[in-house]
Amino acid sequence: MKKLAQKKVFPKMSSMELIKKLRNITGSGIVDCKKALSENNNDIDAAVKWLREKGILKAQKKQDRETNEGVVSFYNIASNTEFTVCKIKCETDFVAKNDDFLNFVETLSKSIHENKDIKDNGTDKDLSELRVNDKSLNDSLTDLISKIGENIQIVYYKKYFSKNSIFISYLHNKYNSNCSKIGSVVEIKTDNQNTALKLVDELKVIAMQISAMKPIAIDENSINSKIIDDEKDIIIKQLINVPEDKKNQIIQGKLNKFIKENTLLGQALITDPKKNVSTFLSDISKNNNISLNITSMDLYTI
Repeated sequence: MKKLAQKKVFPKMSSMELIKKLRNITGSGIVDCKKALSENNNDIDAAVKWLREKGILKAQKKQDRETNEGVVSFYNIASNTEFTVCKIKCETDFVAKNDDFLNFVETLSKSIHENKDIKDNGTDKDLSELRVNDKSLNDSLTDLISKIGENIQIVYYKKYFSKNSIFISYLHNKYNSNCSKIGSVVEIKTDNQNTALKLVDELKVIAMQISAMKPIAIDENSINSKIIDDEKDIIIKQLINVPEDKKNQIIQGKLNKFIKENTLLGQALITDPKKNVSTFLSDISKNNNISLNITSMDLYTI
């Protein structure tokens, strides 16, 4: 009579080596690994499946929880011509600094950057077909939520690319080389990209300016007219006792000050308050015989 092949059974759950093996495979906690092995007669494969199934249920419950922490991730920023920014949120600052979370964020940003079929910017709704670590994004997120015990949300992403501009980026108080809670990007259009790339270190202060001073627009022309109207109304209400013949001059003076303090080109340079950003950029342009014009800026915060 032919002897039936027996299914391999691993040692009892008291074996720390077996528990360690299951933890390495799934990233689950000791207690969960013990329970998984106990429920599945110390069968590693069955225990892995059991943990995955339980993890999905736990993750689904956690996906409704509020997320107030997280990171802004910059991938491939050293190129200054082609990179991706991704904003991802979690529940606590502790997890935002966790290596498993940061590694996932970097892998996700890389996957978004390299995928040519998705939109240039969007939210998690635009990433349904994305694969991360050879899994669907949804499965990868579920695994991570199960492992770290917190809800995780992909809030926004944006790809940057140009043949006529350079992008200067800055991360404030970095968690690692690519992640922080505050990050900024400024796009500078140029007539000589190769020369402009040699000026990246010198121009870095403009990206720092955006993070530090949070300008609402690049210049007066790009400010929303409603913001100017609202500011004017506030100024008028503050001038109740001022003679009518002096009001217009005061209003214009205060508006000019508001515009100067709240536009990137008008602000005093954080490293040299004697000159504004516009003058600083103009000086670099003249000194290097190159055209440099700021065309866009983005500030990312958690």
